[in-house]
Amino acid sequence: MSVLWISLFCVALFVAGTPMTLILAVWVAASSYWVVDFPLMNMGVSSIDALKNYTFLAVPLFVATGDLLTAGGVSRQLVRFAKALIRAVPGRTAAASVLASGMFCAISGSSAAASATMGKLMAPEFRRAGVPMSRGGSAVAAGGILGGLIPPSTIIIIYSLTVNASPVALNLAAILPGLLILAFIFFAAIARTRRYEPGSVEQGGYWEEVGASAAGALPALLAIAMLFVGLYSGIFSPTEAAGVVTLYCAVVAVWWARGVRLRELPGVLMGSASIMGVIGPMVVFSIQFQQVLSILEVPDVVFGHLIAFSEQFGATATLILMMGIVLLFGTFMEVVAVILVLAPIMAPIAMEIGIDPIHWGVVFIVGAGLGFISPPHGLNLFITSMAMGLSYAQLIKDIWFMILPILVAWGVIAALPFFSLAFL
Repeated sequence: MSVLWISLFCVALFVAGTPMTLILAVWVAASSYWVVDFPLMNMGVSSIDALKNYTFLAVPLFVATGDLLTAGGVSRQLVRFAKALIRAVPGRTAAASVLASGMFCAISGSSAAASATMGKLMAPEFRRAGVPMSRGGSAVAAGGILGGLIPPSTIIIIYSLTVNASPVALNLAAILPGLLILAFIFFAAIARTRRYEPGSVEQGGYWEEVGASAAGALPALLAIAMLFVGLYSGIFSPTEAAGVVTLYCAVVAVWWARGVRLRELPGVLMGSASIMGVIGPMVVFSIQFQQVLSILEVPDVVFGHLIAFSEQFGATATLILMMGIVLLFGTFMEVVAVILVLAPIMAPIAMEIGIDPIHWGVVFIVGAGLGFISPPHGLNLFITSMAMGLSYAQLIKDIWFMILPILVAWGVIAALPFFSLAFL
């Protein structure tokens, strides 16, 4: 059986709605057995080796921080704080959802968690403000992608492990790009909802409201500060930082916010850990997928073609082509799969055509992150529609007005390496 027939069969499985993890497993097993003559025992051995990585512990731990803050009611305080900060801004409810998402993502590092949390919290706020749910939902879904961009991010950690790059350097490099994209989404949300929610003319009591809301959000703000100082000063590794902040958020949820009982804590943590039940197998089969591709010399062929393209049309055209490939794959595949499949192939090409590997890593992550809100896959779109009781079709109609500003910001980040390299 040839690789072509195996690949066509897997495409049919994809069209039929088969999960990407299972498709990768089928392709790896069939190609190993019939094409490259790998013993199937290799799948088990390499699976164990792939998961014996200390840094992977940071992924469920960062998710746990967001789950604990939500269970403890602190996420609601972040929304209240964000609304107080921009009280006079038109369209402040949608804009506050983006700002609160940014703060939530700076702790949890999870796009899915941000979309689910903000969707549940903001749905009644949008109804109260008279903002159409589709426009509010598009702001929530777009704000959710910040979980993959604003450090610390689980997506950044997975990318760093995939290409053997420094997770601390990548997190530092993502700070300005993440804030830039937050700003673009923030102003797009204002533009889309200002007609439904004009700016407030009330002047009195602003600082009192901000102070009171900041007091409620203080545990989350301290968690952000703890992560920033501990991670970027070198006191903690990403995994240690995730562990410390998870422990802190557990204390906050149980004894400060009193939103979680002590006996409920293991259940919350088990729910967070279950995320590895999705990511773990995908990481395993993607690494094996890369092994088979290497034997078939596919990366060498792709490398040769793109280098030839660069010699003929220049590095800028090659960069645009690579960004287009990342965006296309992100439209149809889960973000983790895009990283695990494409990153090892494209990182060497970027270096060969003179692009700084950290800068390219940020450009790649932003493009892959767009997949969270790009139809037809768009994980954040499904999560937001369910969390807000909104139809998927309605959300798709409005999400394009959020995708376009992010594409502009992505182009700025790619064209100006300063945004990625300023803190390095």
